[in-house]
Amino acid sequence: MSISTMKRLTVLTPKGEADSLIRRLMKLRCVDIRAVPPDGDGELLRHDCDAARAEAERKVNSIAEAIPVLDKYKYTVEKSAWRSGPINTSSGLFRKTGSYHAAWAVAEEVLELRDTMTECYQEDNRMAARIAMLRPWLSYDLPLETDETDTSYLWLGVLPAAVRLSAVQDALEPHFAGVEEIHRDNAGMYIAVVLLKEEEEAVNRILAGLGFVKSNFKDITGTAKQALSASERRMDELDNRLQACIDRLCELSPLLEDLQVLYDVENTTLLAAQHKQKLAETESCVILDGWVPADRCDKVKHLLRHMYCAFDIEDPTEDDDPPVLLKNNGYASNFEWVVGMYSYPKYGSYDPTFIMSIYYFVIFGLMFADVGYGLLLTLGGFLAPKILKVSPGMKRMLTMFGYCGIACTLLGAVFGGWFGDLPYAIMTTYMGYESTEAAKAAAPIFNGVTLTLGGEPLSLNPLENPIPFLIISLAMGLIHIVGGMAVKFYMLCREGKIFSAIFDIGSYWILFGGIGLLFVDATVGAVVSIMGVLMIVLTQGREKKNIFAKFVFGLKGLYDLINYASDLLSYSRILALGLAAGVMAQVFNLLGTLGGVSIPGFILLIFVMLVGHGLNMAINLLGAFVHTCRLQYLEFFSKFYEDGGTPFDPALPSEKYSTAESDMMKK
Repeated sequence: MSISTMKRLTVLTPKGEADSLIRRLMKLRCVDIRAVPPDGDGELLRHDCDAARAEAERKVNSIAEAIPVLDKYKYTVEKSAWRSGPINTSSGLFRKTGSYHAAWAVAEEVLELRDTMTECYQEDNRMAARIAMLRPWLSYDLPLETDETDTSYLWLGVLPAAVRLSAVQDALEPHFAGVEEIHRDNAGMYIAVVLLKEEEEAVNRILAGLGFVKSNFKDITGTAKQALSASERRMDELDNRLQACIDRLCELSPLLEDLQVLYDVENTTLLAAQHKQKLAETESCVILDGWVPADRCDKVKHLLRHMYCAFDIEDPTEDDDPPVLLKNNGYASNFEWVVGMYSYPKYGSYDPTFIMSIYYFVIFGLMFADVGYGLLLTLGGFLAPKILKVSPGMKRMLTMFGYCGIACTLLGAVFGGWFGDLPYAIMTTYMGYESTEAAKAAAPIFNGVTLTLGGEPLSLNPLENPIPFLIISLAMGLIHIVGGMAVKFYMLCREGKIFSAIFDIGSYWILFGGIGLLFVDATVGAVVSIMGVLMIVLTQGREKKNIFAKFVFGLKGLYDLINYASDLLSYSRILALGLAAGVMAQVFNLLGTLGGVSIPGFILLIFVMLVGHGLNMAINLLGAFVHTCRLQYLEFFSKFYEDGGTPFDPALPSEKYSTAESDMMKK
């Protein structure tokens, strides 16, 4: 509807009051704090709170690590796990009641339990690997740490399974080395080799040639059976320790909400530190610079008058770049994010959100005109924010699609889209109607509106007769383009440029009107068209001093008619998207009814309804969204839009899990 008027806020306060100032402004939620650049003389420096910010980041990261650990083991509470609304709390009360320190104790214990469990899992994996390594050696009776005597070495290792023991014995016999097979499986032959120390090099060379890999029993004592038994006992101990940690986490899980509140408390501290870094400081004071919506200035003044500070609120100068805060009603505000995807309007220009939302509503409905899909979109868009825990931005997006679903439903009834032609497919397959025509005759409501033109019926169903739908699409495009020109006309008049509005916009309207009248009364249409052409040629170069340049720029203005025609043809994509959704729906209906009247046929119908129509809805929902946005950005905004605005970004407390008190804190 409009762009909020902004006021510039400047505050001077002692350094000791900086944190209090920032936190109180965050609670007001209406001050966009901007960085104050240091001066070149060194008298105005950046406010140094790097250490506080680093400490706040450490705390936030610790809590952020603890929350998912505890969340995994939370009990089932009254609120469903997937429908948990924000926690209503007061950060001041949270600290005063001792909940703050108790929550920190929980966070620290949860992290300790997590680390303990991690260590247990890692050691358990090591024990499992050790047991797997020991099993082939269970028949070996000597302690595994015994690997030499005064004169000999004892090697344990594995040879490839294809190697024969006799071949190994024959190869080692000249070097007075003995070999014994301990175990054999698909992985290899496990052997023990006894050799003289002076024969180490020769024996090692022979065994290496056979593919021998020495086993490593580092940190293992006793026989294989003893070591395996000890490992199994250790695994049992680890399992008990893990279970104790899990039980303790389950005991702590009811305190998850306290941990979530603690996250918001500490994250608010971090946000405050980040905002404090934007301040500039002198030897004893800090300076804050920011922007406040004009209608919130009284609240800011009331707050600052109760603080030890000096402040000034003034109008922006021509050199300033105030942030942009869009003001729209409950319906149009859900479309603001669509405008934001393009670019925010320049401060002081025109906010197109409301009028754009009307066009978006209708064009989206034309592109995806289907009662079935529209009802699903409406239910999903309006119910999802109430059922699921979503951010405010996601809520606005879902609500917007809910409104667009209403348009799809209404226009689907007009153009005969009910999950494509599903009612007629059911009637011909399951209700005994001989043909689709017979079903249409029995239930014409599902085929959309039929007009009478020249005594002949004219169906508006685009799958039967696409030309009327194309004409409607182009007519919608003409209204859309002229609407954009009307906004430009208004903006020029608001700036006092009446003649520019008449010559630059009105002359084209006269030409458009004349072209339209040609189909009604050729003579009147020709006269009006010539008037429009003359106005364009004679006025578009009015700012040029040279008469030749005036004429050339006048002709150039007339050439813009081609651009308008090209823009108008872009709206034929409405027909393309509408046909795509309808044809795909018909194909899935045909596939779903191939099974006929039978239990397998009914199962097939249900399957195709869920999968086929779900896929069709997803694809065409994306297509309708993208192409509706494209028509707004390229065909509508191009007629008047002044972009380049910076979104208003007020300092806010953290509310990821909880809602903080919004009124200002009083001393």
